[in-house]
Amino acid sequence: MTHVTDVLTTLQGVAQRRELIARGATGRQLSIAVNQGHVFRPRKGWYALPGTPSDLVRAVRIGGRLACVSAARHYGWAVQERPGLHVCLAPNAARLRTPLDPRERMSAPAPHGITLHWADRVPSEPLTRLVTSPRETVLQIALCQSAELAVAAFDSFLHLDPDGSTELDLWLLDLPETILAELQDCTALCHSFLESIGRVRLAHAGIRGRHQVRIAGVGRVDLLLQGWLVVEWDGLEHHDNGPAHDEDCRRDAELAIRGFRSLRFSYALVMRNWPLVLAAIRAALAGHRP
Repeated sequence: MTHVTDVLTTLQGVAQRRELIARGATGRQLSIAVNQGHVFRPRKGWYALPGTPSDLVRAVRIGGRLACVSAARHYGWAVQERPGLHVCLAPNAARLRTPLDPRERMSAPAPHGITLHWADRVPSEPLTRLVTSPRETVLQIALCQSAELAVAAFDSFLHLDPDGSTELDLWLLDLPETILAELQDCTALCHSFLESIGRVRLAHAGIRGRHQVRIAGVGRVDLLLQGWLVVEWDGLEHHDNGPAHDEDCRRDAELAIRGFRSLRFSYALVMRNWPLVLAAIRAALAGHRP
């Protein structure tokens, strides 16, 4: 079943029967591929390769496209890690199914952990196949998520695509003014979800600094305040192992030698105990430079 699996591979691992037939597959080949376990049917009229990302399969099974923060995660943007699936449905979507069983109809409202978004009745761009477009994703996040979570995702989009700032500005103009007013300026300088969250929260507190500053003998630091206080945001993805911890300690020592003071904050502290983080930064700034 090389032909069927090859075609599916070019279609992100999941496709409708008509797409496969249009690319030369036959009904008999599809049946054989299913019987031999080379592909499976996530939903009537759909075929997928084993190993296809589960979020894509679940969105197709429901009857829509991956959307909002689920689409952002698929694109590699920085979003908060938490369970749940966001799916965008066509205006005329019907026969919705639960994400785990294509035979079970989805009841209203959607089950816990499933957030449904509805596409515009007159879309401003051609609808994408499996995942909402970057523009759709940006607008869905802005309307669905808190302002700080939205800014973190947009910062990440700009970091991955520095030339996308003009597009992002144009997309955001489609938002209601009340939503747009809540969004901080986005920047490609923030390299992680935690860094963006810290930037937004410190800005609300009236504290601004320079991001991703290079210091000789140390490398880039996440945030430099008043030219001497270094703040590092230690997300789990880069700091939760022995060698990374050793490197962090070395950097802190090098900073001390060069007359800087450094503060480090973990994901748990930033997301669950922000008042403590803010108090520590304010106390350090109120003290004397080393």
